[in-house]
Amino acid sequence: MKIIVFLTISSVIIQTGYCAAPVIHGLPTSVNVGELEYKGRLIYELTVSDVNGDSFVCRMQSVSPSPNNTNVDFRVLIDSANGKYGVYLINKNEGTSTNPNVMFNFDIEQTFNVFVVCTDARNTTTNPIPYLRVDIIDNDKVEFTNLPDTVSKDATATMQNDIVYTVQVQNELTTNDNGLSFSIATVPPSSSFDIDGNGNILAARNLVLENTSPIFVYVTVTDGVIWVKETLRVDLTNMNNIPEITNLKNSPSVHMSELLASSSLIYSLTGNDGDASDTLTYSMNIDPVTDTALFELDTTVNPLQLRLASGKNFDYEKTQYYNITFTVTDSKATGGPFILNVHVLDENEPCYFDKSTYSLSTYEGAAGSISLNPGFIIRDGDGTNQGYSLSFLNGNGSERFTMDASSGLISYATDYDIDNSAMPSTVYLNVKCQDITGETGNASVIIYIHDINDNAPVFNSGEYSFFADQFTGVGSLIGTTTATDIDSGTNAQFTCSYGSTQNAIANTYYTVGSDCSVFFTSRTALSYDTVIRFTLLATDKGSPAKTGTTYVNAIYREASTTTISTSTTTTSTTSTTTTTAAPSTGLEDGSIAAIVIGSIVGAVLLGLLLYMLFRWCYTGFCCGPDPCDFARCCQRGDYSNYQRRQVTPIRSRQRIEDRRRDSYELDSDYGSLKNQDMRHSRFSRPERNYPDFPQVGEPQFPRLSPSDARMEMISPKYTRGLPAIRY
Repeated sequence: MKIIVFLTISSVIIQTGYCAAPVIHGLPTSVNVGELEYKGRLIYELTVSDVNGDSFVCRMQSVSPSPNNTNVDFRVLIDSANGKYGVYLINKNEGTSTNPNVMFNFDIEQTFNVFVVCTDARNTTTNPIPYLRVDIIDNDKVEFTNLPDTVSKDATATMQNDIVYTVQVQNELTTNDNGLSFSIATVPPSSSFDIDGNGNILAARNLVLENTSPIFVYVTVTDGVIWVKETLRVDLTNMNNIPEITNLKNSPSVHMSELLASSSLIYSLTGNDGDASDTLTYSMNIDPVTDTALFELDTTVNPLQLRLASGKNFDYEKTQYYNITFTVTDSKATGGPFILNVHVLDENEPCYFDKSTYSLSTYEGAAGSISLNPGFIIRDGDGTNQGYSLSFLNGNGSERFTMDASSGLISYATDYDIDNSAMPSTVYLNVKCQDITGETGNASVIIYIHDINDNAPVFNSGEYSFFADQFTGVGSLIGTTTATDIDSGTNAQFTCSYGSTQNAIANTYYTVGSDCSVFFTSRTALSYDTVIRFTLLATDKGSPAKTGTTYVNAIYREASTTTISTSTTTTSTTSTTTTTAAPSTGLEDGSIAAIVIGSIVGAVLLGLLLYMLFRWCYTGFCCGPDPCDFARCCQRGDYSNYQRRQVTPIRSRQRIEDRRRDSYELDSDYGSLKNQDMRHSRFSRPERNYPDFPQVGEPQFPRLSPSDARMEMISPKYTRGLPAIRY
């Protein structure tokens, strides 16, 4: 076992001390260069890494064969823009585009091997040494005629798809011309530029959104055989100012107590943007992310305020440090990240209950008769195990209860009775825990107290007397007893019945309702002045049931009048007398006579009423001197439309009319009819028919009446009805 451990440790030591050489990726490989090229340029970009993370330096070890042109050389250089090493072709005497000094002669040199070596800070060198093969393409050349170059653009004026720069390319060997293609890369990386097939470098977006200057655009062109890369430097003017949080540039730290109240201020942030018209938007990220809801950033005030969220608190025992990262954007550029370090300080914290409210249920009872366990679980934010003291807070009737300070068991401190609402059936209590440092925590306890059946129904009298007589109907109520039960719920509900042992005769003539009422059920063979005494029980619905008792004296007696009466008397009689007498018939002779006389009187009154109704129907009056013609009862003919026969009087018409008017005025009935309209009103006498008068002329004419016939006035003779005249 010891040997294994030793070997393992030794292995670790050896591995830790191992130093790896830098690695050049992608070699060996080959590139093509045109015979007619005269400008020095980058021909290959190296990709190098070091597993130990050491810094390194790369250089050309050798080249084989050496270039025939002494002005030509291969070198490994570093690009200051992107920090990468590359293999460069150098011409010490380039000449001009019109009189170039070309670098190679294809007839005598077609291939070169360039060996590259990299050495790290530990002086470890790449081994074996890789190489890059350079192939010369006969009589060919691909070159940029206007790169490398620098261009300046106004960021606010350069819109998306505007041309930033147009590169120009010369392809010497047109037989190899398969069409030129372009590509670009930028340092630092940017999405602000693009290039089309014609070599136009375009703004891929409004350059006001670009926040870096200068930007190096690496343009690559190829005809399918030779690849050439050159650089365009883009300088931007009138750039958008990048917003920032000025008081977070140095990543400050704050220290907050874990007892910091919720919604308290943690830090004020000062935002700034050189463009006064810009609207700034802030974002915040919390590490650890699980506590993101612990913080709130109020952006409605200036400066901004970072606060502890409402209803939240720090917990030192859970998290002691927070890393909060902010960014700010003006919709064109984003500033940041800006970092605030929040350290939480440990504090002595109060104990607390695992729940805010506990509910218990029990029954009323005597002092000390119950033991309720709320199941308190007490915790302390400090994470230490210590003793706690439990007690009730004053108020809400807490003096009626006791609590064990250690276990939290609850009991009655006094006899607890909820009957008649003497004490509440629902109690709301507050309990506290207190740790050894004096810190306290609170919780609520709700106790629901239920009634027990500890009271029997009680009648308001120990004895009742009820009466029945010969007029009491079978099944009639003769009396009601009153009982109460001071319990509650079903314990206070009860029903009434006979006692378990009763005189059999009681159940024959009387019955007891569940509502404690007494009913008369039979008078068969029951003699007057018979007293039947029985026990009446009120039994509640509690468990176990309780029973209250009273006594009822049921007395059957003879009533002295025809009025049916039922009387109830409460008495303190304690003796019981039971007598049996001959059965009663129920109705006496005097009662029968009274019924007969009443029937006769009713018939007479009914006949008189019918007579008056007939008179009113015919004459319009219930009574009066006019006779009733029942043959024409209720007829209301309208005779105003009948054509009257004109009879020429013996005397002058004026005299006849005068006498007729005088006669009418003397008549008891007609004298009151002053106009024609009244004679045909509903209150006037309808025209009578005189069957003994002959008809005049054809049958369609009406029968003559005394007023239509030729007449001679004589001394009037007054009788009831019309005056007597001579026809």
